[in-house]
Amino acid sequence: METNWLSSDFKHDRIILAGDIGGTNTTLAVVGQKKSKFTVILKCAFKSQQIDGVIDPIKEVIAIARQKSSALKIDLCCISAAGPVENNRCQMTNCKWAIDGQAIKKSVKVDTLVINDFLAVGYGIPTLAVDDPKQITRLPATDGKFPAPADSTKIVVGAGTGLGVGFLTNEDGKYRAHPSEGGHSGFAAFDEETIKLKEYVAKKFGMAPGTEPFVSGQGIANIYNYLKDGKKLVMDGVLKEIDQAKDEDKPALISKNAKDNRVCRDIMKLFVKMYGSFAGSLAVVFMPFGGVYLAGGIATKNEWLFLEDNLFMKNFERNYNPNIRPLLKKIPVYIVRDYSISLYGAANAAVTLMSK
Repeated sequence: METNWLSSDFKHDRIILAGDIGGTNTTLAVVGQKKSKFTVILKCAFKSQQIDGVIDPIKEVIAIARQKSSALKIDLCCISAAGPVENNRCQMTNCKWAIDGQAIKKSVKVDTLVINDFLAVGYGIPTLAVDDPKQITRLPATDGKFPAPADSTKIVVGAGTGLGVGFLTNEDGKYRAHPSEGGHSGFAAFDEETIKLKEYVAKKFGMAPGTEPFVSGQGIANIYNYLKDGKKLVMDGVLKEIDQAKDEDKPALISKNAKDNRVCRDIMKLFVKMYGSFAGSLAVVFMPFGGVYLAGGIATKNEWLFLEDNLFMKNFERNYNPNIRPLLKKIPVYIVRDYSISLYGAANAAVTLMSK
C-alpha cells in the first residue's frame, strides 16, 4: 500500500471515505467537505490484483485516519467502480471480486453508496475550478475566444480504455450527474479517411460499429492496424516495436512517440479529429453551455495535439448547418487535468445522494 497525507486541515463539515476502484488500481481517500469545497486529506493506493476485496483496505485506511486524528471520523462512504452497478453492488469488469455497499456498511458501520466509475467522474466535474490550470486546460474556440460557462447543462466525455459519456443538469443550483451509454452510439464518418477506417472496423465487428472503437485507446490501436493493413507501413524502428506489442499496449507507445514519428503523429491527429467531431455531435444534442469536459488520460497526456493548430476545436465546431456553428463557438471546452476527479466525484456523490 502507498499512503500519502495531502492536507493537515482536519476541520470539515463532513468526512467522506471515497474510493476509485479499477482492475489495476484501488485508490481510497479520506476527503473533507467544507461547504462546496472538497479536499483530499489522505490517499492510499493498492494494487487491485493483490487484494481480494475492498473491505479490508477500507478498514486499514479508516484505522490510519483515526490514528492521525480523532477529527477524522468517517461520516459517509462512496465507492466508484469499473462495472455495472445494481442494488448498490458492483461486479467488477476487470477484477474477480465484487463491491457490495451493504456488506461494507455492515463491516465498518458507515452508510455506503456504490456507483459506476464514470458517474463519479460526472459528480467530480462541479468540484473543479475552470480557472485553475492545475485542474483544467481551457481550449479556445476557433475565433480565439474562451466562452464563459453558464449555469446550464454540462457534458463529460472520457476517452480512455473505452469511451465514457455522461451529462449533468442544474437542479436548483446544484448539479446532478446522469449516466449514459453514448460511447456506444453510432460512429459518424466525416471524410474519405474516416469512411475507409469505418469500413475497415466494420469488417472486424460484422456490423456498423459504435464510436468507442474509434475514440478510445482501442480506437488508436484500430487506426494503427488500419494503416498497417491498408497502407503497407514499413515496420522499422518505433513501428516495429509497436507492431510487436499487444493491441492494448499499442496506444501508449503510439502516443509516446507522436512528437518524433510521423506515422504515430498522424494516428494521434486522426484520433483527435474524431474525438472533436464526436464531442461536437454530443454538444448539438445537449447544448451544454455549462461546458464540455474531456476526461481520461489520453486527452491529458496529449494536450499539445488538441491545441496544435486548434485541431480539436476545428472538428468540434464543424457542422453541415451554418446556423449551428456559431452556437458551438459559444460552448466552453475543457480538458480535465486533475487525476483525483473520481475521488472528488465519489465524495460529492455521497453528499448529494446520501445526505437527504
